[in-house]
Amino acid sequence: MSGQGQYFVRKASGLVREFGTTDLLLISSAMVFGLVFTTTQFPWFYGFNPGANLALSLTIAGIPFLFLMLTYWVIGVVMPRSGSDYVWVSRIFHPSIGFAWSFLYMFAVFTTAYVGGLSAFSYALSIAVTMWGLLFNSPGLVAFSNFLSSPVGVFYLAVGFTIIFALFSVFGARLIKGLLYVSWGAAILGIVLMWWLLGTTNPTIFAAKWNSVMASYPSYQALQDAATTGGWTVPAGGMAAVMGALPLASLFLFGGNYGGNVIAGEVKDVRKTVPIALILSLVLGIVYWSISGFLTLNAVGENWFYALSYSWEVNPASYGLPFPPSQPLLLSVIAYPNTILLALIFLTYFFGSVQILFVYFWVPSRYFFAWSFDRIIPTRFADVSRRFHTPHVAIGAMTVLSVIVLGLYAFTSWSTAFTIGTFLWGVAYVIPALATIVFPFTKKDLLEQAPEFMRKKIAGVPIITIIGFLTSASFLYMGYIAYTNPLITSPTLSGLGIAVSIVIGAFIVYFASLAIHKRQGLDIEMAFKELPPV
Repeated sequence: MSGQGQYFVRKASGLVREFGTTDLLLISSAMVFGLVFTTTQFPWFYGFNPGANLALSLTIAGIPFLFLMLTYWVIGVVMPRSGSDYVWVSRIFHPSIGFAWSFLYMFAVFTTAYVGGLSAFSYALSIAVTMWGLLFNSPGLVAFSNFLSSPVGVFYLAVGFTIIFALFSVFGARLIKGLLYVSWGAAILGIVLMWWLLGTTNPTIFAAKWNSVMASYPSYQALQDAATTGGWTVPAGGMAAVMGALPLASLFLFGGNYGGNVIAGEVKDVRKTVPIALILSLVLGIVYWSISGFLTLNAVGENWFYALSYSWEVNPASYGLPFPPSQPLLLSVIAYPNTILLALIFLTYFFGSVQILFVYFWVPSRYFFAWSFDRIIPTRFADVSRRFHTPHVAIGAMTVLSVIVLGLYAFTSWSTAFTIGTFLWGVAYVIPALATIVFPFTKKDLLEQAPEFMRKKIAGVPIITIIGFLTSASFLYMGYIAYTNPLITSPTLSGLGIAVSIVIGAFIVYFASLAIHKRQGLDIEMAFKELPPV
C-alpha cells in the first residue's frame, strides 16, 4: 500500500527475528514454572485446598488451557507481530478495544507475575540467609534476612534487578539468550536438587530435622496442634476436593502463551516454533508442578503440611512462625547441616529464578512498541536501536513503570488493592478468544494463514470458531469462579477502581490520539485495516 509508511511509524519494524524454537520454549516455560514460583505456591494451594490431588487438578485444568494454546497458536501464526494478541484484537474488533484490552492485560500480568514474583524471590533469599544465620550462629545474617523480607529490602532488591534486566533488554538477543540459558541451567540443577532432597526424605526424618534445626520455634507436632486448635481438621480429599481446587490449580498454568506470542515479531519460523513452545510449555508445566507437589507432601507429611498451610493462609492467628512455610525453608531444613547443599539451594534459587523474572519484565515492552508503531502512543516508543535491534525507549518506559509499581506495592496498600490481578489475568483471555470466534468470517483474506486442520468445518462451523468458543466459555466460567471465591480474589473498591480507571484511561488515550492525528491530516485508523509491517 502506498500510504503504509504514512499510517505506521515506518515501513519496517526494525526488529530482527533472532529467537528460535529452543529459545521460545525456554521463554514460554519460564512463564509457567520455575524455582521462584515454588517459594509459597504449595502452601498457598494446600492451605485453601487441603486433600486436593494437585496432579489431577492440574490435568483437568489443563483442558481449557489446551484450548487457550490452540487459540494462541492461531494468533501467533496468522499475525506474528510484536504484541500479536493486541494486533489480533485491534484488527478483528476495533483498535480502541485492542488497546484498552491489551493495556489492562499487560498491566495485570506484570503486576501479578513480575512484582509478585520479586516478592516471592525476596522470601526465598531471606529464608536461605536465615538458614545460614542459624548454621553459623550469626545474628548479622539473620538481621540481613529480615531486611531482605522487609518492604525496604524488597524494594531495593527489586529495583536493582529491574535495572539489570533493563540493561540486558537493551543490549539485545545475545545477552538475553545468554541469560536464559545460564539461568535455566541453574534452574535445572535446582530442580534436580529439590526433587532429590524431597525424594530421599520422609516425614519421620523431616520431623526430627525440624525439631533440631528450628529449636527456637514451635516443634513439628506443636505447629500441627496449633492449627487443629485454630480450626483445622484432617481433610477428606476425593474428587470434590479436586474439582473445588480447579480455579487455584489453573493459576499454576498461566503464562505459557504470553511470551511466545508477544515477541512473535522476533521469532524465526513461527509456524513451527509457536505451537511447539505453547504445547510443550503447558505439558512440562503440568508434569513439573505435579511431581514437585507430590514429593513435597511425601517428604514433610501430608497432614502436617496441610495444617501448616491452613494456619498460614486461612487462620494466621494459629501460625507460629515469623516467616512463610516456603519451599526454600523446607529444603534448607532437609539439607541442614550440609553447607554444600545449603549453598546449592541458595545459588540455584538465586540464579535459577532470574530468567523467569526477566521475561516478565522484558516481554511487556513489546506492547509499548506495538502501540507506538500504530501511533496510539508517542512514536518515540517505537524507536529501535540500529546496533542492538531493541526498542530501547519502550524498555525505558517499562523500567520507569516497574519502579513506580514496585514502590506502590512495597510501601502502600497496593498489594491488597490489586488482588484482583489474578482474576483479570485469567478472564482477559475471553477477549482474544471471542475475536477467534469471528475471525473466519471477518478476515477471510487471512484465513489461509491459519493451520490447515483449524480451517476445516464441523457441521458447517470452522474448527477455529469452535476453539475460540470453548476458550472463551472456559475462561469466562473460571473467571466467574475465581471472582466469587474469596480464597482466590478479594475484590475491593480500590482494586476495581484501578481496573476500571485503566480501561477508561486507555479509551481516552486512544480517541485523543485519533483526534490529534486527524487534526494533523492523518487518520490512524487506516493502519488497523492491515497488519503492521515486519
